[in-house]
Amino acid sequence: MLWKRGSLTPELADLVFTHLPCDLSVADGDDVLVYWKGATYKTCDARFIGRDVRDCHPEESMACLEEILRAFKAGEQDVAEGWQEEHGALKRTRYFALRDHDGTYRGILEVNEDLTGARALEGEQALPGW
Repeated sequence: MLWKRGSLTPELADLVFTHLPCDLSVADGDDVLVYWKGATYKTCDARFIGRDVRDCHPEESMACLEEILRAFKAGEQDVAEGWQEEHGALKRTRYFALRDHDGTYRGILEVNEDLTGARALEGEQALPGW
Protein backbone atom coordinates (compact mmCIF):
# COMPACT_ATOMS: atom_id res chain seq x y z
CA MET A 1 0.00 0.00 0.00
CA LEU A 2 1.22 3.50 -0.81
CA TRP A 3 1.08 6.03 1.98
CA LYS A 4 0.51 9.70 1.28
CA ARG A 5 -0.71 12.77 3.05
CA GLY A 6 -1.61 16.23 1.79
CA SER A 7 -1.96 17.42 -1.76
CA LEU A 8 -0.03 19.31 -4.41
CA THR A 9 -1.19 22.16 -6.57
CA PRO A 10 -0.67 21.59 -10.31
CA GLU A 11 2.16 24.16 -10.24
CA LEU A 12 3.94 22.45 -7.34
CA ALA A 13 3.42 19.00 -8.92
CA ASP A 14 5.03 20.33 -12.12
CA LEU A 15 8.04 21.57 -10.12
CA VAL A 16 8.35 18.22 -8.37
CA PHE A 17 8.29 16.33 -11.69
CA THR A 18 10.81 18.76 -13.17
CA HIS A 19 13.26 18.21 -10.32
CA LEU A 20 12.99 14.43 -10.03
CA PRO A 21 16.41 12.95 -10.93
CA CYS A 22 14.94 10.74 -13.63
CA ASP A 23 13.14 10.88 -16.94
CA LEU A 24 9.53 9.75 -17.07
CA SER A 25 6.58 9.21 -19.32
CA VAL A 26 2.94 8.36 -18.65
CA ALA A 27 0.34 6.66 -20.81
CA ASP A 28 -3.28 6.39 -19.69
CA GLY A 29 -5.40 3.25 -19.41
CA ASP A 30 -6.11 3.36 -23.15
CA ASP A 31 -2.35 3.32 -23.93
CA VAL A 32 -2.37 6.98 -24.97
CA LEU A 33 0.80 8.94 -24.19
CA VAL A 34 -0.17 11.92 -22.03
CA TYR A 35 3.16 13.17 -20.58
CA TRP A 36 6.93 12.90 -20.74
CA LYS A 37 9.94 14.78 -19.45
CA GLY A 38 13.67 14.28 -19.73
CA ALA A 39 16.52 13.63 -22.13
CA THR A 40 15.44 10.01 -22.72
CA TYR A 41 12.69 11.44 -24.90
CA LYS A 42 14.87 13.91 -26.84
CA THR A 43 13.87 12.30 -30.14
CA CYS A 44 10.16 12.69 -29.34
CA ASP A 45 8.20 15.78 -30.16
CA ALA A 46 4.78 17.12 -29.28
CA ARG A 47 3.07 15.05 -31.99
CA PHE A 48 3.46 11.92 -29.83
CA ILE A 49 1.27 13.34 -27.03
CA GLY A 50 -2.23 12.00 -27.54
CA ARG A 51 -1.06 9.05 -29.64
CA ASP A 52 -0.77 5.37 -28.85
CA VAL A 53 2.29 4.62 -26.73
CA ARG A 54 3.32 1.98 -29.28
CA ASP A 55 4.04 4.79 -31.76
CA CYS A 56 6.83 6.00 -29.44
CA HIS A 57 8.79 2.74 -29.18
CA PRO A 58 11.14 1.11 -31.67
CA GLU A 59 9.98 -2.05 -33.41
CA GLU A 60 12.58 -4.20 -31.63
CA SER A 61 11.03 -3.41 -28.23
CA MET A 62 7.40 -3.90 -29.29
CA ALA A 63 6.98 -7.53 -28.15
CA CYS A 64 8.33 -6.66 -24.71
CA LEU A 65 6.10 -3.58 -24.43
CA GLU A 66 3.04 -5.59 -25.45
CA GLU A 67 3.78 -8.22 -22.80
CA ILE A 68 4.24 -5.57 -20.10
CA LEU A 69 0.96 -3.87 -21.04
CA ARG A 70 -0.85 -7.21 -21.14
CA ALA A 71 0.46 -8.33 -17.72
CA PHE A 72 -0.27 -4.94 -16.12
CA LYS A 73 -3.82 -4.82 -17.47
CA ALA A 74 -4.46 -8.42 -16.41
CA GLY A 75 -3.24 -7.60 -12.88
CA GLU A 76 -0.46 -10.20 -13.11
CA GLN A 77 2.39 -7.74 -12.56
CA ASP A 78 2.89 -4.21 -11.27
CA VAL A 79 6.56 -3.55 -12.11
CA ALA A 80 8.90 -4.47 -14.96
CA GLU A 81 12.52 -3.39 -15.13
CA GLY A 82 15.66 -3.69 -17.17
CA TRP A 83 19.11 -2.11 -17.26
CA GLN A 84 22.03 -1.80 -19.62
CA GLU A 85 25.48 -0.31 -20.01
CA GLU A 86 25.53 2.46 -22.57
CA HIS A 87 28.71 4.42 -23.36
CA GLY A 88 30.07 3.69 -19.86
CA ALA A 89 26.82 4.68 -18.14
CA LEU A 90 24.49 2.32 -16.29
CA LYS A 91 20.90 3.03 -17.38
CA ARG A 92 17.82 1.50 -15.75
CA THR A 93 14.27 1.55 -17.13
CA ARG A 94 11.31 0.64 -14.94
CA TYR A 95 7.65 0.44 -15.83
CA PHE A 96 4.98 0.71 -13.14
CA ALA A 97 1.29 -0.13 -13.47
CA LEU A 98 -0.75 2.87 -12.33
CA ARG A 99 -3.73 1.62 -10.34
CA ASP A 100 -6.44 3.53 -8.49
CA HIS A 101 -7.49 2.83 -4.89
CA ASP A 102 -9.69 -0.05 -6.12
CA GLY A 103 -6.78 -1.64 -7.99
CA THR A 104 -8.18 -0.76 -11.43
CA TYR A 105 -5.48 -0.28 -14.07
CA ARG A 106 -5.31 3.41 -15.08
CA GLY A 107 -2.10 3.55 -17.06
CA ILE A 108 1.62 3.00 -17.14
CA LEU A 109 4.56 5.03 -15.82
CA GLU A 110 7.99 4.65 -17.44
CA VAL A 111 10.96 5.80 -15.33
CA ASN A 112 14.47 6.05 -16.79
CA GLU A 113 17.45 6.62 -14.49
CA ASP A 114 21.18 7.00 -14.94
CA LEU A 115 22.64 4.97 -12.06
CA THR A 116 26.28 5.57 -12.95
CA GLY A 117 26.89 7.94 -10.03
CA ALA A 118 25.10 5.70 -7.54
CA ARG A 119 27.11 2.71 -8.70
CA ALA A 120 30.33 4.55 -7.81
CA LEU A 121 29.32 5.32 -4.20
CA GLU A 122 31.54 3.89 -1.51
CA GLY A 123 31.44 3.92 2.27
CA GLU A 124 28.60 5.72 3.97
CA GLN A 125 27.17 9.22 4.21
CA ALA A 126 24.07 8.76 6.32
CA LEU A 127 23.05 12.41 6.30
CA PRO A 128 22.80 14.44 3.09
CA GLY A 129 25.66 16.84 2.51
CA TRP A 130 28.05 18.25 -0.06
